[in-house]
Amino acid sequence: MASQMKSANECRQWMAHVHEAQMRRTPEGVQAARQRIEAARQYEISSRKCKAAKSHAVRSRALAAEGLRQMSCVAASAPEQHMEVQQRWRSAQAASSKRQVSAMAKADLALSASSAAAVLTEEEDEEDEAMAEAAELVGGDARSMALLGSEGLAAPRSGAVEELLKQLRQEPGDEAECSAKFMLFEGYSAEVEQMRGTLMKFHEETVAKVPGNVAADMKKQVKSIDSVEAMGIPDDAREWFVYHMMRKAERNNLKMAGILENFEKRLEFLASNDQAECPICLEAFQAQGAHSSETLSCCHKVCKDCWETWSSVTRGRPFCPLCRNEDFLGVITEHKVCKDCWE
Repeated sequence: MASQMKSANECRQWMAHVHEAQMRRTPEGVQAARQRIEAARQYEISSRKCKAAKSHAVRSRALAAEGLRQMSCVAASAPEQHMEVQQRWRSAQAASSKRQVSAMAKADLALSASSAAAVLTEEEDEEDEAMAEAAELVGGDARSMALLGSEGLAAPRSGAVEELLKQLRQEPGDEAECSAKFMLFEGYSAEVEQMRGTLMKFHEETVAKVPGNVAADMKKQVKSIDSVEAMGIPDDAREWFVYHMMRKAERNNLKMAGILENFEKRLEFLASNDQAECPICLEAFQAQGAHSSETLSCCHKVCKDCWETWSSVTRGRPFCPLCRNEDFLGVITEHKVCKDCWE
């Protein structure tokens, strides 16, 4: 996101305001603020990792449903097209997994402060871009797939996913169709198992950072994933076993996506609750406008106006004012003393 360059006079006024605000703080106030800000940053990092895992789960549901939809449309005279659908699904699923890994790595990088900083891309934009990529690779419609993937989460249940699963009740007589549908199930089941591992790892990393009541609820939800009901299939099943296994994989995926969504909302609340003001100008964050929050690549948050002005002060090469707080305050003090710096 490009920052709007500020005039020399705007920079002078901003630095004077920031200098005055920072000088009013007591050492105890500074220490308390740093602790709150760091806690908020940790929650923000965890929230972004949680969203990355949930978004992958949603895309995986959407891709499996789209694969089944396309297979249901294959003509009886062209059974080989089932395998073509499966191959497109595999390619799109791999791309979705790669997106998740990239988003997780980006969040981990935020833990190590660097010399430069930038405003992170809006997570919703990244989600839309990832779904569009998956849709293009599998040959589906991104909007329709997004609705299928979020059915039971952001979107109400329509029964569309369950309806698509019904085609698996009877084992196909054609070898190509049978192989393609089994491989789709096998691949999706493996993805769901990997998601379980991702969720467990995320829980282990996060549970010690959150308040006790939140940690207890997280533990309870995670434990429910491994219940007999979640993992088993009916003993008296008469349909093709793939149907029941695929239904269980789908339901487990939906359950995990729901748990991740719940975790994400809690972490977002904790992050916003611990940091209600810009740590630079000390003014309260607002939903929109100059004092709306900007999340930097290190996951610290500052208001939009402060970031834009600081970018101008540093001639377009800003560093995080919190990761390098002493350097930041040194620049502000220097320009406060040197009145001709912006003449």
